[in-house]
Amino acid sequence: MTASDDGTVALVGCGRMARALVRGLIAAGHAPERLTGVSRTGRGARALAGEYGIRPAATLAEAVRDATTVVLAVHPDETADALAELAASATPRHLLLSLVASWRTEAIAARLPGVLVVRAVPNVAIAERDGVTVLADTSDGAALDSVRGLFAGLGQVLVLDEDLLEAVSALSGAGPALVARFAEALASAGRAQGVPAGTADLLAARAVRGTGALLAGGATPAAVIDSVASPGGMTEAALRRLDEGGLPESVRQGVDAAVRLSFGRLATA
Repeated sequence: MTASDDGTVALVGCGRMARALVRGLIAAGHAPERLTGVSRTGRGARALAGEYGIRPAATLAEAVRDATTVVLAVHPDETADALAELAASATPRHLLLSLVASWRTEAIAARLPGVLVVRAVPNVAIAERDGVTVLADTSDGAALDSVRGLFAGLGQVLVLDEDLLEAVSALSGAGPALVARFAEALASAGRAQGVPAGTADLLAARAVRGTGALLAGGATPAAVIDSVASPGGMTEAALRRLDEGGLPESVRQGVDAAVRLSFGRLATA
């Protein structure tokens, strides 16, 4: 039995990632009335209630009262205040699932004595049940199994050493935005060649989706490139120009910038 089976799931913070989680869970068959949301101003919780039918709570204490799993999904800068408030309501019967960037498991656990804590890095594709969620390896196998159960219907679930999670956040958590930026640029290039806007957007989106399907099916990036780029052809010319323009290095620098920002604000116990 998972935590989500024997009680409600309380979402503390109702922003982008909480929305993706709610959408994915409901699509996977989770009853919306077993999801409770609370947000700092109340607007986020009310929005999710209106769109998906979850229960909005007026206070954090109300949200977690009947919950077994508490999902912490606030901004890193708001985390200390949220944990201080949670300390008055969280008990050893709760499992705290943290989606907060730059807060290590021990930093959160130190503020919630007796509460099991699991840190997770999902990406927004969990909304479509096609995401990937990376869990920080902990010594409590039952807690990990419970969180695995929560995310099992939302895509793939991996467990890695927590020291890697800042890099995971940059690579996988931010990954959909980075890929979407490339799709945006690809569509823009198509429009510049005279392709109608809607068609250019569709072609770029389908290129990303189709490539993702090939990679998910076991093809390597090199194999996909080789299947398209014939010697002296259009694709080879385009790839050469991207390399000359510094695309690989730009991506590396982008991921590095995200990792450095996360480590720069890393909270420790």
